[in-house]
Amino acid sequence: MVGERSDAEVIAASLGDGDEFALVFERHFATVFRYVARRIGTDAAGDVTSEVFVRAFETRARYDTSRKVCRPWLYGIASNLVRDHIRRQRRRSRAYVRVAVQEEAGIDASMADAESRTSALLMAPVINSSLGKLNDGDREALLLFALGELNYEEIAEALSIPIGTVRSRLARARRRMQELVSTERQTRGRGVKNRGVEL
Repeated sequence: MVGERSDAEVIAASLGDGDEFALVFERHFATVFRYVARRIGTDAAGDVTSEVFVRAFETRARYDTSRKVCRPWLYGIASNLVRDHIRRQRRRSRAYVRVAVQEEAGIDASMADAESRTSALLMAPVINSSLGKLNDGDREALLLFALGELNYEEIAEALSIPIGTVRSRLARARRRMQELVSTERQTRGRGVKNRGVEL
């Protein structure tokens, strides 16, 4: 059956019949959309995700069919388009931070712990600021791991880098984020204390 073919087989078939590529879209649109939305917010995610599949369709002849699953390839295209979008808009991914902080803190609409919710939301600017201080390569690897839920091998494929580079980028990004978040929290804490009753 058509649904049992690998992504690579579908992409190969689409070279002769472009309509075949619709199956790639059906299989992967939702996951790519979620990744993009977590990076730049849902408002812009639809257009960017659509562009991912347009680019994928246009470049499908270059797809390495030894890769049976095309998700890392799509995430690589998505990462480039997200980066372009952020540069054009000249803003950091505020929407990503809001969603990511809430998810990392285990916050959802049914959670009754207001203190935890407030604490996580207060951390959003700290995490945003810290992410902005990472170099592009380290940030992309970290976001593909944390938001895209790609493993090391898939990140290597998505970014066209060796797996050893993925390991070093993630280790460096984690270490740097810990340092930056700690410093930011201390700085902000001093600012709050210094304002005293003005709060």
